[in-house]
Amino acid sequence: MTARPRRRPAAVVAGVVAALALVACMPDGGGTDDGASGPGARSAPATAGEAAEGTGPADDTGAADADPADYAARLVARTQEVRDEAGVPRLEESACAQDAARARAAALVGAPLEHAPLDDVVATCAPAGGTAAENLSRAAAGPADVVDAWMGSHGHRANLLDPALTAVGVACAPDPGEGDGALVCAQVFLG
Repeated sequence: MTARPRRRPAAVVAGVVAALALVACMPDGGGTDDGASGPGARSAPATAGEAAEGTGPADDTGAADADPADYAARLVARTQEVRDEAGVPRLEESACAQDAARARAAALVGAPLEHAPLDDVVATCAPAGGTAAENLSRAAAGPADVVDAWMGSHGHRANLLDPALTAVGVACAPDPGEGDGALVCAQVFLG
């Protein structure tokens, strides 16, 4: 398992959906002070974006009206679209990554968006390249708005378009503490 050089996203993501909190995991050179450790674990500090309105399609139903499984499926679909647009191969859907994403989303309900080490994901899912990465969101916005906001952040975009990441699993859970119908979602990549 080879670690990649560390890259960090901008401190604040501008022009994203109001109250959308974003987190991306980035290449890590080993253990870090932000929750990741070991080879293949990719982590970076949380970033928060706030601005005016989302720019997603009009039919992009927000989280308050969505079934969490349907919302997660639409996050995957939009992720595949941005990879298609960039000429990057599509991601395979992974049951193992899905299970990891489900556990991550459940753990983040009512808690700050912070990364846990991804070593267990790498050990359990055994991706060929020995790498796992994660994007997180907590939003009442629609899935297209979330992915478009991730695309506006260097770190999130790097995860979404990394051709070395070949599989994905996404899971979402209602976060009643947010009061606006927000869903917390974890997008786990394997490579």
